[in-house]
Amino acid sequence: MPICSWLVGRWYMLARLIWLRATLLTGCARAPDGARQPTEEIVSVKPWVMVVRDFASPEECAKVLKLLERCHSRDWPDCKELQSKLHSSSIRSSNFSKGKVAGKPWRNSTSFQLELNGELDGAVDELVQRAHVIARHPITYGEGVQIASYHEGSYYEFHHDSLSRRATFLLYLTDVPEGDGGETIFPLVRRPGTPEDVPPPLPPAVVGKQRGERLDFKVERMEEMIPYCDSDFYLKIRPEAGKAILFYSYRPDYGMDEFAIHGACPLRRGHKAILQRWMRFEENSLFRNTEDPELKRRRSKLGYERLLQPAFVSTTDKPEVTQSLYSSSQASSGSKLRHQAARNLEATPAPSADLPPDLPRHEM
Repeated sequence: MPICSWLVGRWYMLARLIWLRATLLTGCARAPDGARQPTEEIVSVKPWVMVVRDFASPEECAKVLKLLERCHSRDWPDCKELQSKLHSSSIRSSNFSKGKVAGKPWRNSTSFQLELNGELDGAVDELVQRAHVIARHPITYGEGVQIASYHEGSYYEFHHDSLSRRATFLLYLTDVPEGDGGETIFPLVRRPGTPEDVPPPLPPAVVGKQRGERLDFKVERMEEMIPYCDSDFYLKIRPEAGKAILFYSYRPDYGMDEFAIHGACPLRRGHKAILQRWMRFEENSLFRNTEDPELKRRRSKLGYERLLQPAFVSTTDKPEVTQSLYSSSQASSGSKLRHQAARNLEATPAPSADLPPDLPRHEM
């Protein structure tokens, strides 16, 4: 049985590699006119991490940076600054960081949440649509777009994108030169090209326990991030304007992938800005319940204009069907039933339910 599982897993990874490469080469993630075509690189298969170079053009990045300036100046009503609990030094419990610095918060970057109308801004809308095409994830199953700003000394300690966030998309809007920090780091993954027989220079960044085949890994403690950022042993992705990364925090069986724990290394110099989109297991109710016809057309009904409705027949045994098989209410209901069924497997909790309440995680 273990051999069969191993073979199935290998075939699954190979199939996804072929599929993702075909997706980009056939233009599904097509760049705007005049921009260079995106190129992808799979830098890890567990967790699945893909780097997409030239995802956004310099002009697109510049437009989003102008919106970020308006967010900082509070000149844009569709942009709200987030007050995360992770900015508090009290969140740094000794249960999660053995070498913690007294009074140091888990993160100190600045994040802004875009309202639905802000997400439809021309500078953002096209980027979001392309992100969901690459991820093959329904666009209405995404959280509101966030724009984060890092300045000298800004960081985000190790954390897992929990709260049922299946995938994370990050787009770097600025360049950070080599040696100036700001990398996205995965401390449980070797850097590509590092021999497998070379031992890690540091102790495991994450300490926890496996609790059986159907239960998630339980995190007990995470180490201070800086020593891992200073090492070339671990997978680190340097910010470059227009480059995007996509990674998955949960396995296909809804189980937490502990190898997706990551962080944002301290920025030594300059300015780092990112656009981020979390893609969830369930539909965003703001999209589903909106009464705005323009929002419905550009989000909830995206792609519906290409559908050809089937014909319906009536029988003496069943009442005549009078609504589309693809109505948003039915699609939402069916997905929720499948989603709930997967979580009702024997002894299987929700993906983040078994994590300690003070485990660092992104705020909504």
